[in-house]
Formats: sequence, C-alpha cells, structure tokens
Amino acid sequence: MVRTKIHASALLAAAAVLTGHGEQTSPSQRPWPPGVQEVSNESPALSPAEALKTFYLPPGYSIELVASEPLVQDPVAIDWDPDGRLWVVEMSGYMRNVTGANERDPVGRVVVLEDENGDGRMDKRTVFADGLVLARAVKVLDRGVLVGEPPNAWLMRDTNGDRRMDTKELVTNQYGRLDSDPQNNANEFHWGLDNWMHVAAQDIGLRLKNGAFEVRRTLRRGQWGVAEDDAGRIYRNTNESALHVDLVPAAYFARNPNLLR
Repeated sequence: MVRTKIHASALLAAAAVLTGHGEQTSPSQRPWPPGVQEVSNESPALSPAEALKTFYLPPGYSIELVASEPLVQDPVAIDWDPDGRLWVVEMSGYMRNVTGANERDPVGRVVVLEDENGDGRMDKRTVFADGLVLARAVKVLDRGVLVGEPPNAWLMRDTNGDRRMDTKELVTNQYGRLDSDPQNNANEFHWGLDNWMHVAAQDIGLRLKNGAFEVRRTLRRGQWGVAEDDAGRIYRNTNESALHVDLVPAAYFARNPNLLR
C-alpha cells in the first residue's frame, strides 16, 4: 500500500484559533523547508480564510478548507467513510474554563459531516452519538463505528440508516482510564498494515479476526496520535520528545512481558 495523499485539509476544522503571523504570502509560494519563524506575543483568533494563509507546505501540496465552526466544534479526531463522509469526535468537555472544572460532564459527541452539493466543503451535520465523556477516537468499520471513550471502546451501530446511533456494544474496558488526565489518556485507532489498530498513550492493540475483536497487550506509545510509513513502522511522539519509531515490530517485544512498559 502506497500512501500518496494526506487529508490535511480536514484538520482545518479546528483552524479557528491559530497563532497569527501578520501578512502572509500563499503557502505554495513560500520556500521549503521553512526557516525559523518569529512567534508573535499575541495570538489573535483567525478566520478560517486567514488561518489558511499561515501554513507552510512542501512542493506539490495544497490545502483547502473542508469544515469549520459552526458546522463543527472542538474536533479532536476524524475518520472518513467509503462515501466521503467525515466522522468527527467533538471533545466539548475539555478545558471549558481556566480551571478545567466539570470536564467529565457528558457533553461529547460524534458527528457526521457531508458535502451535499459536491463543492468540496461539508454543509450538512448529523449528530451520530452524544452524551459522551471525553471521547477521543473514531474508526468507521463495515460493521459499525468504533468509538474510544476511556475506559471503554464501543462499537456503535446505526441500524436504520439515519446516521444516528441505535445500539452500542462494549469492545473492551481497557481503553485507558476513567480518572486519567485527558491529555494523557488512550486515543487513536490507527489501522496498520499488520491489521492491528494501534492506540496511543495506552498499552493495548485491537484487531478484527474471524468477525470478533481481539485485544492484546503491547507497547505504550506516545501521547496523542500514531502514524505509519509504507514499511509498517509505527511513529509517535510526546510533548517533550519530538519523534519515536518502532524499528522492531511490537509483536516481538510482546514475547518478553518485561519489555512492555
């Protein structure tokens, strides 16, 4: 499998607040790689159009707006379904005030965004599931939608085609911890070339085998998000450590439980 595109445009759903850089040229007209940039003492809120101007892109890449507020709010994770619909986890409970009070109120959602007129921008929003507590991962499958809501991973299903959850089934209760800091809890379902779904900030992996989910213990990886290259090597990072990679597949480490930490 060769990955030739990066859906970076979808990340602009969260582009309402970015650091301002003053007047900017078009991202495609800037030198690559970019030099060291001065950071302003001010961080004004930018419109999506203004935010687009702040990006630096390698040659051959472009970036476009797919969704922004108010169609989507507080997005932290996305996935695409085969019909081009964008599934978004909205973590509206995180840091609603400077003290972080009431973060575990059930105000999280999974929403489905659709482009009904074919112009490349989402224009329809449907709430698939709400009442969630700090949910932070989503993976669209042929048998339902996998949603990470620590300490649980749920398989949610729409049984009547209205894009709304009708049933949910517990896949595992080992997907992080209920009492963990939101920024240091399980996240991500990266479906790797090895058929395992790799999780960040937690020592488990999941896969579908013979129609059922299998959960295994593995390396605890990074803090937020997981990526993979075309050779199947897993990459991750943390706030204070920029880049780590699994040069040896984690399955080999699992032969010695002392190495899984």
